[in-house]
Amino acid sequence: MSAVLLLCLVLLATFALATLLLSGVVAIAWRAGLSCKLDSAADLLALRLLPAAGGLLIVLTVVLPAFLSYEPHQEREAAGPVLLGLAAFALATLGHGMWRGWRACAAARTVLRSWGASQRPKFEGGQRIQVIDAREPIVAIVGAWRPRVMAAECVIAACNPEEFRLVIAHEAAHISSRDNLKQLLLLACPDALAWTPLGTTLTQRWRAATELEADQRAAGHDPRNRVVLAAALIKVARTVGAAGRTSAALAMPVASDDVAGRVRRLLAPPDSFPVTRVVGKFSWCVLLAPLTAVPLYALVHELIEVLVGFGL
Repeated sequence: MSAVLLLCLVLLATFALATLLLSGVVAIAWRAGLSCKLDSAADLLALRLLPAAGGLLIVLTVVLPAFLSYEPHQEREAAGPVLLGLAAFALATLGHGMWRGWRACAAARTVLRSWGASQRPKFEGGQRIQVIDAREPIVAIVGAWRPRVMAAECVIAACNPEEFRLVIAHEAAHISSRDNLKQLLLLACPDALAWTPLGTTLTQRWRAATELEADQRAAGHDPRNRVVLAAALIKVARTVGAAGRTSAALAMPVASDDVAGRVRRLLAPPDSFPVTRVVGKFSWCVLLAPLTAVPLYALVHELIEVLVGFGL
């Protein structure tokens, strides 16, 4: 087997192994009580992306330099069944993740095209809105790379100007946080968690947290704004409920996730944003991992050799 092919198999296999181990760590930590401690969108996003991001970090900063530093260039090796199996698993997760991301983007493009003929621009609070003459009662940002605020005429008619202003402020908060792009990352995340209920749970928890934080950014600590936004959420939710809920891929509808809980939060005394606990620690790991792994390159290469020949 050529050195280039062996390197590709090693990188794929170690990525698969790292994502499997990190997925197990996430699952154990979640069941051990982490689910009760994390409520910020940033933490939930970091936890969900940890297996794939951590696996990629390990492959690029530890496995790749160790292999290039210590692997004999003239020696040809045969790959064992374990290495081939892990590499196949990595290709499966990567391929399935790319397919999920492509499907979501294609669905968003279809939605935008279907409403394209009826769009007319409108500006609210400096935010450009695409007003659509559609039966679907929707106010949402659609798309990942260039998210657009879409608002149906029937929803605009159901809200008074002040309510609609805060609804658009809520959607503008999603745009400033690039929540649709983060949603695409969650959908396309190539790891074992994507095939488990825990992956779905983490994504749903992240969506709920982003909605609460967008409400907070839109209404702030002003009691009147909070009451007006709560009233707007109820009106939009009733409109959606009467017409049947619609959903578009890579969309963040204003009144889709836990409307009752969000209204209660808005009517309660305002609180500060949830404290992030995971993101900072994960950032330090990203910075320190390449440095701490340098003295271990020889040991890492020995482990790679064991993995390559295992099962032969």
